Amino acid sequence: MADKDLSPRKQAFVTALMGGMTQEEAAALLGVRPRTCRRYYADPQVRAALAQAQDAALAGVTRKATAAMIGALDTLYAIMQDTRASPSARVAAARAILESGLRFTELVTLAERVTALEQKLNGGAE
Repeated sequence: MADKDLSPRKQAFVTALMGGMTQEEAAALLGVRPRTCRRYYADPQVRAALAQAQDAALAGVTRKATAAMIGALDTLYAIMQDTRASPSARVAAARAILESGLRFTELVTLAERVTALEQKLNGGAE
């Protein structure tokens, strides 16, 4: 459900919650009673808009984290390859790369298995 389907006040409520406000704080900001915000929060359209906004925010954070991880991996790799670095630093970098690689492999495998199970449960439809 897109935000455009919500009234301006409900959109403002979703925006306030996404900004970290409580329902009570959002009520004060919007000039409504807390009970009104509780009703807003119970509205399936508001909940859908909030979920959509949270998904979008999480996707943005994930993109930034991924970019940072690429830089971190490059740094670890450079330390591992640097013959001027201490042996303990090189080993620590190699260990971090191996451990992270194994965890990522496990996560990808798990995600693939969950997707396959979901497709099976949904009758093969994606």
